[in-house]
Amino acid sequence: MAAVLLLGGLLAGCQVAVAGTAGVSAADKATADRRAEQRAAVDAALTALGQSPAIALKSTVKGAEQQFRISRGGYAVGALPLDGRFVQVTVAAGQFYLQADADYWKAHAIDEGTQFGTSWVRTLGSELPFDPAARFAPPALAEGLRKALAGLDRMGEPVKAKLPDGTEVYQLGAAPSVLRVTTAKPNRVVSFAPAMLDSRAGAQYGAEFGVAALAGDAVKTFHTDLDNAVAGLGQPFEGLVQASAVVTNQVLDCKDFVGSCTTTVDISNSVVGTPASGEKSVVRISLSVDVSAESLGAQTCTAAGDAEPYKAIKLSCAVKFKLPNRTASYQVLSKPNATAEVRANLDVNAVKQKVAAEFAGLGG
Repeated sequence: MAAVLLLGGLLAGCQVAVAGTAGVSAADKATADRRAEQRAAVDAALTALGQSPAIALKSTVKGAEQQFRISRGGYAVGALPLDGRFVQVTVAAGQFYLQADADYWKAHAIDEGTQFGTSWVRTLGSELPFDPAARFAPPALAEGLRKALAGLDRMGEPVKAKLPDGTEVYQLGAAPSVLRVTTAKPNRVVSFAPAMLDSRAGAQYGAEFGVAALAGDAVKTFHTDLDNAVAGLGQPFEGLVQASAVVTNQVLDCKDFVGSCTTTVDISNSVVGTPASGEKSVVRISLSVDVSAESLGAQTCTAAGDAEPYKAIKLSCAVKFKLPNRTASYQVLSKPNATAEVRANLDVNAVKQKVAAEFAGLGG
């Protein structure tokens, strides 16, 4: 009887041990599986984004949609939303060009001595939340989003949503830092909030950028559009440099019986600041001369030319008075005024060659 009781005790011990090793519940395992699926989808989407030859970022301001296209190497063209408006941006050969209206430049205290107006300006982009060429190029953007996700709580139940076109996406984070990735394979990044990369960006760049990978013909179109943008830059202003001009010598020459008077002046210039590129710039000198003669009235002539920084330039312009049909002499007064602007000494063909080299490696 004792042996039987001992056996019974052993069996009872075994029953307690088994009961103490219960596994994960079916509900917890299902949640863990869904989290794993989300992680795999996000990883695949960011990997694909980082390997893209180029991408298009789309944004909407006051009902208007614009796109900003950027290559792996940081060559870019398009419009970015800034302070509730769009500004045009071109990035090529390591140089940043921005086109905006006069109010934008005044708001950023960059256009103190020169009215840029709607001209292109070569600048560092330091007035932007961050350099889009450095942060939005596909590899950099993918890396930046990965770092941002590392700080999110991803242990909860994955959140899914439906886009207006019916696409199902994983929605990670909370406003203003939201990333959306498709649930279906091949997984891709649909949109992201600029605030994920930098908290300052949300206020200026807007709440969200739609993302589309570019390949094939779309890359070729991007190449063509960037080429055209570079060709249209002309002689851009240097955004970080100011210049002044002084008339140092003046000669007025009026022709008898003809009524034409030519003003010739020497103009010196001085420059403050360093070009954004560190490359050579030119100083565009604009001359305006008011010429007046007693009883003949007043006229204005203009001329312009390029000078090297701190080098003098000679400019001339002429007016012609209508003389009365009688012999008389007139005292003529000439008042010249000169202004200076610093312009980028841009070699468009050289930039286009670098653009071609960039796109040759992208299939475009």
